[in-house]
Amino acid sequence: GDQRRWGRVLPFRFIAAARTVPQLEPNLERWMFKCLEGSPKLLGKTVLLVDVSGSMDNKLSAKSDLRRCDAAAALAMLLREVCEDVRVVTFSQQVVVCPPRRGFALRDTIHQSQPHGGTYLGEALKAVQRHYPTADRLVVITDEQSHDPVARKGFAPLSYMLNVASNRNGVGYGDWLRIDGFSEAVVGYIQKYEARTF
Repeated sequence: GDQRRWGRVLPFRFIAAARTVPQLEPNLERWMFKCLEGSPKLLGKTVLLVDVSGSMDNKLSAKSDLRRCDAAAALAMLLREVCEDVRVVTFSQQVVVCPPRRGFALRDTIHQSQPHGGTYLGEALKAVQRHYPTADRLVVITDEQSHDPVARKGFAPLSYMLNVASNRNGVGYGDWLRIDGFSEAVVGYIQKYEARTF
């Protein structure tokens, strides 16, 4: 029941479970939200820029049946719950602002937002900056395989590049705060980094 102690079981695990047993998705989502209750909030306006290009459909590893896009969606689902004010935007060939969904509906919205084509992160960043010039935090979730040049610095005071394909060479160098990996720990890292910095 709902009284179980789920501890630190967070969206990545829930997505894996929902793929295995889809009929349990409503219960899994409810338990996931319960796990996230009381998480420290990341204050201010956050823009999540999520890569949905074709390379994001690749598996996370040879041993995993989850894809990079599943890891990206899990991180977006988690950040959606811990950010005070958040906008979720996807990019591939174009830039698409997602409706304000949460949980598995956000995962579906991200996956279905546009065709999974090329990766134009440089252009996406310019478009997002035009749309949200006053964002306090920019979090790019990507495998860092861009077809165009990427700015060496994010436009927001806090700009993170989360690489969910850490075995690949990335494009997010320069002044980005780069974090490799796809576990929930990256969000905890951001929370600790910001608590230390401000």
